[in-house]
Amino acid sequence: MTPTRTTPTAGPPANYRLQELGDGLWAAIAQRGGRGVSNSALVDLGGAALVFDTGLTPSAARDLAAASEAHLHRPVTLAANSHWHFDHSLGNQAFAGRPIWSTRRTREIMLENRDQRAAELTRTTLEAERRELAARRDTAPTEAARQDAEIYLGMTEAILDELEGLAVVVPDRTFETHVDLPGERGARLLSFGAGHTEADALLYLPRERVLHAGDLVCIGLQPSLGSGDPRHWLTVLDEIDRIGAERIIPGHGPVAGPDGPRETREYVTGILAAAEGPERGPLPAALRKWEGSLGLEANLTFARAWLARERAR
Repeated sequence: MTPTRTTPTAGPPANYRLQELGDGLWAAIAQRGGRGVSNSALVDLGGAALVFDTGLTPSAARDLAAASEAHLHRPVTLAANSHWHFDHSLGNQAFAGRPIWSTRRTREIMLENRDQRAAELTRTTLEAERRELAARRDTAPTEAARQDAEIYLGMTEAILDELEGLAVVVPDRTFETHVDLPGERGARLLSFGAGHTEADALLYLPRERVLHAGDLVCIGLQPSLGSGDPRHWLTVLDEIDRIGAERIIPGHGPVAGPDGPRETREYVTGILAAAEGPERGPLPAALRKWEGSLGLEANLTFARAWLARERAR
């Protein structure tokens, strides 16, 4: 296993902490209070440089581009999105004009929802969201709840700060189940279908046995269930286990070992079990240990509706 060294990116606060996982392979771990929000990866493919997941804002994406120059000693030549959520794709703008990969369904969703996404990115909408989140923070009953509100508030404020000139850039290269990326490294994009969203992409580096799993794996922060298929998500986690990666870069949280998917599996299983129970029953305490608990009720509401549709089939 390659020894790890870390380095912060520029800025106060830093958007990312860079963690070396191999020669020409760095995990970019999003830092609290930064504008990256989700984890990325920088990979020297051999004649090309990849950014996997471009972050929440163009400024964070520019930090990734600068980190590629500094640590891979080459400019970014292509990018990829694990899925369509803003915190993984709104930085695409910084790489416009270069190939950007995603699953076919991710691109379709981004095109289908273009008008809705544009409406979410208006100053009026974002300022209303900021006021609501600030009120939640200021009236939070516990310190954990206050910190959770602060997470979402920071994301909204980051987008607001960079709203002028912000553009949604849609991937222009797609694949279904797998594609081998250019270069000598043997990097591959994979998809096992619906999970966190309708068709998530993963990045696998077989030489180092490193996998970037996007939000299919989250460590410490609640994943969102509302865009995918929670039952099949568990199947996808089984597929991830079968890959046999030694280190897993999650969508959020620190780099994990082979047991990285366990925490996400426990969370998704717990949500489904709670959704099968009484609608007005107490929320399981075990589900509250993750940050981002503002999404817990939304996840339960979605899971109840999803299970009802599943039973009706």
